[in-house]
Amino acid sequence: MSNKPDLISLQGELFLAKMINGQPAALLPIGNTPELQLQITSESTDHFESKTGMRAKDAVLRKQTGVSVSGTLEEVTKENLAMVLSGKTLEIPEATITETALGAVKIGEMIDLGIRNLSDVAFKGPADAEITSDKYTLDAVFGTVIFNEAVTDVKWSGKSGAITRTIIATNLGEEYRFFFKGVDTYQGDKVAVTLWRLELSPETEFDLIHEDFASYSFEGECLADITKANDAELSIFGHIERFAVTT
Repeated sequence: MSNKPDLISLQGELFLAKMINGQPAALLPIGNTPELQLQITSESTDHFESKTGMRAKDAVLRKQTGVSVSGTLEEVTKENLAMVLSGKTLEIPEATITETALGAVKIGEMIDLGIRNLSDVAFKGPADAEITSDKYTLDAVFGTVIFNEAVTDVKWSGKSGAITRTIIATNLGEEYRFFFKGVDTYQGDKVAVTLWRLELSPETEFDLIHEDFASYSFEGECLADITKANDAELSIFGHIERFAVTT
């Protein structure tokens, strides 16, 4: 018989599956999460007796219960970035940019061409005359250009390479199935956590400059699955399962 005290030290991996028509799609790994918490909140009304003169609290009415999740994410993939930013990730293929008008340009002003990862860029001026490369400074990687002289009726063309684009704050209110595969590194038991419906909060911070490895906070509210309200072995929010693996 083990004489270990009943302590616990958890590590593990978080997976989320997008809910589609009430059913979870494939579980996607979220990445390294050095912090992950489950919080339970309750709104209550206290009752105080008035018989003894002591006005003592003698009852508590629990009116509302909530479950929420918060954590820190260290790995950034195109899938989990879309989740954190409440957006959607698109794969933009390489393309040929047909002649596009810029109009009149001024000396020294940076112009955003609106397309990244460019190559074979060419500029034309009035009467389709070629604008030679000594007349401008092009950043083809980020798609910006600065002209060294004023030119009217400028047009440009070129090619763009493939990019991954994540659009921001367009998928508010998305629901996910939460599944955590954990291990108690002290006792050796396995711990599985399932939350039926998790809605991630759109409120987050995405730092664009870092002095060290980046990390991003996320939060979410658990929503009730009332179809499980009468199941004595489940919960309307979810459950935690602990077990020892037999060999």
